[in-house]
Amino acid sequence: MMNVDDSLLMSYVDGELSPEQRAEIEAAIAHSDELAARVAALQASVLPYRAAYDRQTVPPVPESLTRRIEELVSVSTPQARKARRGGRLFAMQWAAAAFVAGAICSGVLTGYLGGFNPMKRGAEPWVQSVADYQVLYGRDTVANLREDKASTEQVLADIHQRDGMPVDVPDLRQVGLKFKRVQRLNYHDRPLIQIVYLPERGDPVALCVIEENEGDAPVKSSQVGEMKTVTWRANRLAYVLLGKAPSVDLQVIGNSIANGKTAPLYSNGNVDVSRDS
Repeated sequence: MMNVDDSLLMSYVDGELSPEQRAEIEAAIAHSDELAARVAALQASVLPYRAAYDRQTVPPVPESLTRRIEELVSVSTPQARKARRGGRLFAMQWAAAAFVAGAICSGVLTGYLGGFNPMKRGAEPWVQSVADYQVLYGRDTVANLREDKASTEQVLADIHQRDGMPVDVPDLRQVGLKFKRVQRLNYHDRPLIQIVYLPERGDPVALCVIEENEGDAPVKSSQVGEMKTVTWRANRLAYVLLGKAPSVDLQVIGNSIANGKTAPLYSNGNVDVSRDS
């Protein structure tokens, strides 16, 4: 009796066995409800892929993507390669073409075609946008800015009154971050607040805040492209603290802010906190 595994059953369903092998498989199926169920499940996955995709107009698959698919197939196990034969391999090739077509139309392949960055996967869209923007900041971008108390308080008051966002500017001088400015940016017609700090060495660090109608979430560190990020949510506000190769521990600072252990330098644009120059 031959050893009937899923690879062999797949070849049976795809019509790739010799008449002798096929007869043995059918005899085994006739005596096993389990094998019969497995074959039925595999047969259910056999769909008219070619006919479906023949009706679609798709661009040619980029050569680089074709090579990548071939590399992935070549390093898989012989059993896995065999399982992908026939209709399923054809489906994978056409699915790749359909993905390219849809992605090009929606513009989401811009980053991929320019170079795949696995560190960007999993980031929330607004965090990804903030990281892409913040990576443009260098030390010279804000080094010559002077803290303007009146302007800062006015910006925070406008944010509080206009957008209903009670945003504070945390005082991070004790961890070596000097406040530079706060700005009201725009993300898909939603206010996004950017608070910029400058460390004693290295590039700026930013704390960004946006409204989100989701539950609270704990502090979490991740890497988004070149940026180290720390995210959390509290009271319908989402936060990201980020910097490019920061000289300070963002995780520690994020935990302190999230847990209310960091005093505000400015609060809701309407406090007069005594500060050193």
